[in-house]
Amino acid sequence: MARDLVLVVLLAVASLGVGLAINHYSSQPLPLVYQTPEQRFDAELTTLVAAPPFKIAPAATIGLPEFRTIVDAKRALILDARPSLFFAAGHVPGALNLSRQDFARDYRRLTPTLKAARDQPIVVYCAGGDCHDSRLVANALLTLGFSNVSVFTGGWEAWSAAKLPATTGSAP
Repeated sequence: MARDLVLVVLLAVASLGVGLAINHYSSQPLPLVYQTPEQRFDAELTTLVAAPPFKIAPAATIGLPEFRTIVDAKRALILDARPSLFFAAGHVPGALNLSRQDFARDYRRLTPTLKAARDQPIVVYCAGGDCHDSRLVANALLTLGFSNVSVFTGGWEAWSAAKLPATTGSAP
């Protein structure tokens, strides 16, 4: 009986070691310590810039009437900070998907467009309500040197509740 218990413990320790090794060498390893969304976002951002992680700072905000005017007049680059699955299901016409969840990948994909708009107005939105993804993305852009970034606080929730035009499909 004692011998079986020792073998079970050895098997458990060996399994733990193999699991940790596989995770360590994985292309997307799971963190061993919980990280908040802000901490994960900071980690992704540091792959883009060689600077300390930024702190969440207030960004300029706009409401639905001003956002609608901007969208209708095409006076700004519109960025949707929601995950690509939600973006594909429906988004503001002309918006590009720069999700907080996949910020580093999306930023790299949109780099030519973003660089061209560095000093132009940029408006970021997410789901609305308690969603902070748009604020995180806006602050990251400000940290990266974009000078005119604001957040549409109503987000997709306010836009769709007002029955305004929507586009479906994934990001190019």
